[in-house]
Amino acid sequence: MEGGGHDGTPISIEELNKLKSIAERARKNVVRMLFYDQTIHVGSSLSSIEILTTLLFKYIREGKDPINRDWLILSKGHAAPALYALLVEKGYISEDELWKIQDISGLLQGHPETFIPGIDMSTGSLGQGLSFGVGVAQGIKMRGGNGRVFVIMGDGEQDEGEIWEAMTHAVARKVDNLIAFIEMNGFQLDAATSEVKPKDFLPDVWRAVGWKVLSCDGHDFISLINTIDEALKAKAPVVIFAKTRRGMGFKAIENTVNQRASPDDAKKYLTNA
Repeated sequence: MEGGGHDGTPISIEELNKLKSIAERARKNVVRMLFYDQTIHVGSSLSSIEILTTLLFKYIREGKDPINRDWLILSKGHAAPALYALLVEKGYISEDELWKIQDISGLLQGHPETFIPGIDMSTGSLGQGLSFGVGVAQGIKMRGGNGRVFVIMGDGEQDEGEIWEAMTHAVARKVDNLIAFIEMNGFQLDAATSEVKPKDFLPDVWRAVGWKVLSCDGHDFISLINTIDEALKAKAPVVIFAKTRRGMGFKAIENTVNQRASPDDAKKYLTNA
């Protein structure tokens, strides 16, 4: 198959620094998008940068055969700006497209669409990514493929009933080629998750259903790589609870309920970065 795919060997300092550089460029570009569209979900996008960077540049195996390549599903589709910034780094789209996000003249929508190069699933209605991922993973296994499916969800998204249906179905179908991430950034649409519905019990629920449950620091590449390597060895579907910070690195909104910021906030960040 084309593309990469980690073989479990220790990461070198050079490779680690490369991942950090890619993530930093992507983070700046997400913030820079505020000059062109102030409605994008900057907070959720910045909390996903390191997870997406690790998957796209360390693990995702590319190729044209749908059952012998890896799939990436951003179920929390409002974090699309982060994915777009990294698709620029991968060479799928031009950087100029970032500055036309949600503009009629541009390619990029507010949520991922499959007509955008590098997007495997159109997402935006929360809760659907895991169901789709289970179906793809099951289809791959039924046809004897070796593709893997990675699904990224938010912690607030766990309020959706469809998540719970898919969670049990994955175990019933024994899709051990499925790895789900739940970003625990502590916020959802209405407020802090602790105010809406505390999520501390979630790992126990997923474990009781039959998933392999792991946790990591969602902004630390070593933690992410070690955890994903462990996940790939499991003989069951795996869920990784990744501790993240909404708006990571962008002090104007970091670790707050705010999803959006102003061009002035962006200018200050980029000037001092």
